[in-house]
Amino acid sequence: MQTAEAQTRDESLVWRTARIPVKHWGRGIEDIDQMHPEVQRTVEHFIATWRQRYVPLDATMAQLPEDRSLVGKGLLLFGNAGTGKTTTASAVATTIRRRFGAVVFFVPFADYVQALIDHRNWRDLYQATGDEFAREKFMALQKLLDKVLTCPLVVLDDMGKEHHTSSGFAADVFDALIRGRHRNGRPTILTSNNKPGDWDKTYNLSMQSFLTEACEVVPMAGRDHRRGA
Repeated sequence: MQTAEAQTRDESLVWRTARIPVKHWGRGIEDIDQMHPEVQRTVEHFIATWRQRYVPLDATMAQLPEDRSLVGKGLLLFGNAGTGKTTTASAVATTIRRRFGAVVFFVPFADYVQALIDHRNWRDLYQATGDEFAREKFMALQKLLDKVLTCPLVVLDDMGKEHHTSSGFAADVFDALIRGRHRNGRPTILTSNNKPGDWDKTYNLSMQSFLTEACEVVPMAGRDHRRGA
């Protein structure tokens, strides 16, 4: 029988592995104070319908829900800074993990884009030199990238804050990732300061349209709680 200390240590490892921000470890939706009623209804519905949204890799046709309109459908939480987007996204992921045992993963989108660039650079260095350290870095980043692509539930935090280049690399990465996860029955929670109607300026028009299919749009209104304004 595990001691209370061992159980706490094991649970901490769950949130650390999921990369949930430390201040949100173990805090589910029931722990959020003063959640807007409409936001609460939406996230509770998301959690209640999880089994209609996520399709395991080994699922058969017989296991698919009769109504497939929610398959792969996530959440887009948008609003001004300090309105609780990251807190809410972390709480939903935590609750999904606890109630369904699903593996969850949290990553700022800018970190994911940078990981792709670093992955390519370390791979090229390893292929050119055979350097073992480069290989280790390349393999570690490969695991992270695979997790973001295949994990049952991923939180992509702070969409729109990543660096954008004239090549449109970040926009292409986002498009491929969200379409791939949605296509394979893996919901994604996005947080952003950008309004849905402005996403064509950061990404592209087709992605702006696709977001309404891939996510339920949740406006996060209110004051900046971090400033107490």
